[in-house]
Amino acid sequence: MQKKILIKQHEVPDWILPLYLENYTYNIIYGGRGAAKSFCVAEFLVAASFTVSNVVFLCCRETQDSLKDSVHFLLSKRIRKMELTQYFKITREGIKNLSTNVNFVFTGLWQNVESVKSIPDIKYVWIEEAATISKESWDLLIPTVTRNEGCKIICTFNPSEESDVIYRTFVTQEPPPNSYVRKVSYRDNPYPMGKEFFIELEHKKKTDYEAYLHDYEGECKKHSNIRVFVKDKHWFVEEFEQPRNAHLHFGLDFGFSPEHPTAGIRCYIDDKANYLYITHEAVKTELSLEHMGQFLEERLPQLKQYCIYADNAGQIQIDYLKRRGYWIEPVKKGAGSIEGGIEYIKSFSKVIIHPRCVETIKEFSLYSYKVDERSGDIKQEIIDKNNHCIDSIRYSLENCMRNTSADYTKWDMSVFDDLFIR
Repeated sequence: MQKKILIKQHEVPDWILPLYLENYTYNIIYGGRGAAKSFCVAEFLVAASFTVSNVVFLCCRETQDSLKDSVHFLLSKRIRKMELTQYFKITREGIKNLSTNVNFVFTGLWQNVESVKSIPDIKYVWIEEAATISKESWDLLIPTVTRNEGCKIICTFNPSEESDVIYRTFVTQEPPPNSYVRKVSYRDNPYPMGKEFFIELEHKKKTDYEAYLHDYEGECKKHSNIRVFVKDKHWFVEEFEQPRNAHLHFGLDFGFSPEHPTAGIRCYIDDKANYLYITHEAVKTELSLEHMGQFLEERLPQLKQYCIYADNAGQIQIDYLKRRGYWIEPVKKGAGSIEGGIEYIKSFSKVIIHPRCVETIKEFSLYSYKVDERSGDIKQEIIDKNNHCIDSIRYSLENCMRNTSADYTKWDMSVFDDLFIR
């Protein structure tokens, strides 16, 4: 939680202080839900309306059908909360600071940006939901505002696409001079939030990690075509009861550096339904050899009753675990084993992941093909990242895969032709 700082009897979080204390032309505040971005900017503008006079504060977004689509209500609410209503005239059309003659004007930019050019004395501009603003609106708005000395342009938004004009201008490339750019999340919100917010956050984190990253961490949406496994098509998150007669499969991928975890997986196949069930996971970075067996046993029930199929690059670890009574064998892998394993996993009608397998859900959400930097085309290569649990699944199923008609060690990459943009 961020500390609160008192400015003229008014508390604000530290990340908003540059708006009060510095003279940045561009003030870009972006991130996920629950950061209080709009809340804090609204309070800043209310306070700032007492520091200047006879100017306009333009509050806009790309499209706005009526005032109910604007931040009019939020500003009005903050004025009342700050006990300043006697200084303001609040009407359905706008808001005016009676002591300084500062007018808050609310508009949509799309189809109105030319009329905005005729508004005199625009001192501050607040663009809410700035991720949706078009390049045309941005290019027309900026000269209109920056002709006024001491102007501030404030953009608040939850990022959508990396190609959006504001994100591209201020985040992915070197921002213009005199810019303040700050990413915030719910962790930067110093104000109390209801428990319901965190319940929903944790639920989204467990069931749809990519959506969690966008909604709560403020990450851009990713192109769904680059995902190796598509949620609600290839994989699902559901609670389930394991049948007594299920034959279990165990896979183990070793972490060989502090950045790469050791990952163990427990799963079984329902042949009748052609479903693959992921029941348990065991994931830990910097897991020492002497503690590996105990760690896996505690998290993967019935581990010692079945063979564990492990990464053949970890022969030292395999030999160590064998000496301690574990039935463990190295997988053979081979050329095309990754692609073949992926297609084998996709061959199930459903891959059902138990909600307790948080890291597995995360990997299925993020495991991706490479994208050509110049053309944007999706490549046939898979990014070697977010794959430790997935590799463990492949290892656990290697013998099942070898018993199918597919020769995955000589996998024909042409089977992927319909997946990629040419």
